Amino acid sequence: MMPSKRANSIRLLVILLGMGYSWQTFLSGAPQGTPGKVAEVVRIEEAPTIDGDLSDSVWGLASVISGFLQREPQEGNPASERTEVRILYTSSSIFFGVVCYDSEPERILASERARDGGDAGSRWDSAFLGDDTFEIILDTFHSRQDGFLFRTNPLGTKFDSWISDEGRRENSSWDERWNTAVVRTEFGWVAEIEIPFKALRMPDKEDQLWGIDFKRNIRRKNEEVAWSNYSRDFQFIQVSQAGNLVGLRDISSELRMRVKPYATAGVSRVFNRQGEAQTNHLFDGGLEDLKYRITSSLTLDFTANPDFAQADVDDQVSNLTRFSVFFPEKREFFLENATLFDFGPEGGGGFGQSSPKLFHSRTIGLSEDREPIDIIAGLRLTGQLQGLDFGFTNVQTDDFKGTPGSNFTALRVRKKLLSRSVVGAMLTNRQSSLEDDYNRTMGLDANFVFFENLHLESFFASSETPGLEEDDWAARPLRVSWDTDFLYASADHMIIGRNFNAEMGFVPRTDIKQTSLNVEIRPRPGIEMVRQFSLIGNVNYITDQQDVLETRQQEISLRTALESGDTFWIGYTRNFEFLDEHFRLRGRVLVLPGAHYSDTIRANVGTYRGRRVSGWFQFQREFGFWGGDRVSMNLNPRLKLSEKLSFGFQFRLDDVDLPEGEFTSKVSKIEINYNFNNNWLTRTTLQYDSIQDVLSANFRLNWIHRAGDDLFLVVNTIRRGDLTDRGIILKYTHSFDF
Repeated sequence: MMPSKRANSIRLLVILLGMGYSWQTFLSGAPQGTPGKVAEVVRIEEAPTIDGDLSDSVWGLASVISGFLQREPQEGNPASERTEVRILYTSSSIFFGVVCYDSEPERILASERARDGGDAGSRWDSAFLGDDTFEIILDTFHSRQDGFLFRTNPLGTKFDSWISDEGRRENSSWDERWNTAVVRTEFGWVAEIEIPFKALRMPDKEDQLWGIDFKRNIRRKNEEVAWSNYSRDFQFIQVSQAGNLVGLRDISSELRMRVKPYATAGVSRVFNRQGEAQTNHLFDGGLEDLKYRITSSLTLDFTANPDFAQADVDDQVSNLTRFSVFFPEKREFFLENATLFDFGPEGGGGFGQSSPKLFHSRTIGLSEDREPIDIIAGLRLTGQLQGLDFGFTNVQTDDFKGTPGSNFTALRVRKKLLSRSVVGAMLTNRQSSLEDDYNRTMGLDANFVFFENLHLESFFASSETPGLEEDDWAARPLRVSWDTDFLYASADHMIIGRNFNAEMGFVPRTDIKQTSLNVEIRPRPGIEMVRQFSLIGNVNYITDQQDVLETRQQEISLRTALESGDTFWIGYTRNFEFLDEHFRLRGRVLVLPGAHYSDTIRANVGTYRGRRVSGWFQFQREFGFWGGDRVSMNLNPRLKLSEKLSFGFQFRLDDVDLPEGEFTSKVSKIEINYNFNNNWLTRTTLQYDSIQDVLSANFRLNWIHRAGDDLFLVVNTIRRGDLTDRGIILKYTHSFDF
């Protein structure tokens, strides 16, 4: 019989779905956000030359779009510098001519040459943080929830991202082929941008209506201006606030199939303490991706014997908790369309808010120790099908260290309801050749938005694993949040059963009932140097299924954002943790069972990224840390010497003194980027972990000979205790379009 709590959670989710649909239907005639502005695009027969010069006669046919308004620092005020946009299209591409006027062109900031800001995992709002930028968002299905984001800077560097669920999900690792050329002038800078329709997904309609918006950042002024969505109550990527693009007619996505094979060659040598070496040679090839566009909105991807030698190395971390660390995905095949497989509300506003992940692609092709496991083949089907967002993944791995390979399957469907809400379902299955070696999960989730800023969210999930019966479910019966520029508030309750097991996902903690309350008051005081204060209060209360208190966190903090772009943050947290069994902290010092109380004070300083030297610093002192004391320091300076050369340094020090022992942990990372131009990029990464005694060096040369096609030269050295592993790998990819 289904436990009553589980039944109640399902009932509440069904009620929420019904209420949400009813309210959405009732409110369907009411506007959700501003109607937005209207831009008109003009059709031409001959495309302009993409050279950053708008003197081509065809640009004279386009209407001038201007009237940008400030998001920061003075919401709704006219922009301090004029911006003009012109839009044209042919049967195969859409073109943007952008003029960013500047009264002090010699003070324009531009230093980033690496595509996507050099970090494929970076958020949409963290790329090119030190540069002037211009960006475009296109909602091709006019769903008012999803869109494609394109950004460039005065050096013509590209950033693109795929936004979904009103910005709650974003995939900055989505890369497509589009062109831009930028010219610095005596009156500012000019950008010409071509986005082929085959780079996008769109409905099969003769007449197209798209959502569209533009944003410009003027870094030296810390000023942000937008065409339609200038309200600070919404992020720019919340496309429900975008304007409308009219005039597109008789266009199509020409790409039907893209075949992208690869070839790798390399050698590695492993040295032991006696200096003896074992040499391995690598010669391999395979199909990195075969992309077939079934329709303009549905794409099939297939891979065979993929190789991820060029993927960025994981960061060394100092984990001072008793739970597993979440490592992000960095492999290209799994990053494409990754956000479609996200499940459940993401939480936010405080600590301890993350939902369990039913699907995390790092469980495929990587062992628990992060060793690569060969992937035989895999396919993905993603896009829109019969009005649904649809995603299907199936991957087969090879045997590994005596363990048979497994087949991994994930199925995801979502249905958008009217303007800004969505409901969905998900199913995952891992199955090996052994009859009783499998794991399955299934779940339902929902996110409803009312009155523009009120969010109601819920999910229910269940798992099936041999030997783990009963109490094998998880649910967030309800999460309510209100999010504006002045106020963020949320209340949340989540339950994760003792035997809930999502092997294809990430669930660091089970057998819990968690209740969280979060409030942020964000006044803008009108003080000359201060842009905004944020007074933050959070409470997180976690018990086990028998209502025994395990964790209680109470936090209050104050964040000050200055007009200069600098930030200061001070905070205090009162912690309680109850352990029913011991564990070893970082594998070194024993932490005894029992009740542990602690008090933490912290201070953060962050400097404006537009300066040549920037970064952030954190100091933290925790009295009573696992019955002892801890002093932590994080130092993260950045140095931008030129548009070609930059340095980043991360250093974390933890000085821990417990009743059962003491240790000092030092984790450091040095990153050196030298970019010859936008297509020849290098990155050198040095990392050291004093506790694990791991020293690693990684050098990567990337020649982008065509967007999406690369030559990688990767040199690795890793020293773990008495063993040293050195290797060099060359990888080449080239795609063919049909």
